[in-house]
This record gives sequence, C-alpha cells and structure tokens, in this order.
Amino acid sequence: MTTDDLLQWERKERVGIITLKRSGARNALTSTMLRQLDAALLACEEDREVRVVIITGEGDFCAGADLREMGHMSPAEAGDFSRLGHAVFRRIEALSKVVIAAVTGYALGGGCELALACDLRLAGEDARFGLPEVNLGLIPGFGGTQRLTALVGPGRARELILTGRVIDAREAETMGLVSSVVDDRDLPHRAQELAARLARKSPVALAAAKKLLVETSRLEQGLTLEVTAFTGCFDSPDRREGIAAFLEKRQPVF
Repeated sequence: MTTDDLLQWERKERVGIITLKRSGARNALTSTMLRQLDAALLACEEDREVRVVIITGEGDFCAGADLREMGHMSPAEAGDFSRLGHAVFRRIEALSKVVIAAVTGYALGGGCELALACDLRLAGEDARFGLPEVNLGLIPGFGGTQRLTALVGPGRARELILTGRVIDAREAETMGLVSSVVDDRDLPHRAQELAARLARKSPVALAAAKKLLVETSRLEQGLTLEVTAFTGCFDSPDRREGIAAFLEKRQPVF
C-alpha cells in the first residue's frame, strides 16, 4: 500500500485500487492531487502483478477541480492546469490495464471527466453526474466536451454541457454514461468482482482491444481545441463572477 497526502493506492491480488482521500473537500482535484494520481497510475502500469485498476473516492468520487485554486489562476496558468488534467486522464486511456471507475456521491466537472476517461463505470444508487462548468462561466477543461459526446452521443452531450444539469445514477445508466447501478454498500464488492473477472482474461488481448478502442477516435485534436477554449474563458469576467458566486454561495450575475 502506498499513501500520499491526497490519495492511496494498493494491490489486492491482481487488482490495483486507487482511492482519492481528500474527503473534506469532496475529493476536489488540485494540481498536486493530479500529479499524485498520475504517479499512482504509473505505479499500477509498472506493477506486473496488477492487471486491472479501480479508481474510487473516499465519500464522494470527486466533485470537480478545486475552485479555490482555480480562482487565482491566470489564463496561462489555467491552460497549464487543463493540459495537466489532459495528460493524467490520457494516461488512464493509455494504460495497458483496464480501468474501472467506482462512483459514489458526486462526480461533477473534473470528477465526471475522470470517470469518463476510465474504460468502465459502475455507480452507486446515490451517485450524481454532471458537467456544470457553464454555471461558473467556464467549459469542461479535462476532456469532457470530447469524451461525453463519444460516450452518450452529441444530442445528450450538448444538453448536459450547455445546461450544466446534474443527473442521477439511473439516468446516467439509461443514457449509457455508466454500465450499471448498484446499492452504494455493494459498490466496492461489485467493482472488485468485475475487476477479478477481467483479471482472469488475457492481458495481451485486453491491452490490444483497449488500444484500438481509444485510437479509433479523433480525441487528440478535440482536446487541443478544448484547452484553447478553456484558457479563453479565464480571460473573461464571467469566470471571475462564476467562481466568486460559487464560493460565496450565491447566484452568479453574468
């Protein structure tokens, strides 16, 4: 078991389990947390005993990027932050092992984007998903504009991104965002059960299939455009008002 300040990773038989542990902030992603996640993913990749990886959270899965950190970012720093998130989530896709997101509680903004980057998503009954960045004068900056569209189709993706609507686990299942919904108490067991089943399959075949599934998309071009648009939002007064209003618990005035 390896424990950093903000997450923990351990191996149970042939399954690597990464747990986000910034529960006091609903596991909101900071730059430091993203780097620790990247290091844990690399450790799972290099561990020959690990065949499948589960990413989960202590309490909530992840309520998004940390707005207190983002509130002080310049446009250039915001671009670097977006590129960091892209690099970490691309590592998930490039990993030779299947990655399962086990989602409880909130998976919003960057947390939803983290789940989208995983190969499979299981949700507890109380899970909530959404890309509410538009309410902050922003857009998804960690790949959400591209991965959500590829997963649920352009119509549903536009509705969720343009309205910022948060959906429950059952609606997420209906639209194909998650593969199944289980009782929250059963989620760890069900995720490990699925991981164990996958771990018995050929790692060579799984890695080859995963690589082809990722490479058939035009993701890289779309991610580059997303960074540019996300950075542009940080030069807008709407972003300043949106984040300030959220932190002050009031409605923004755009």
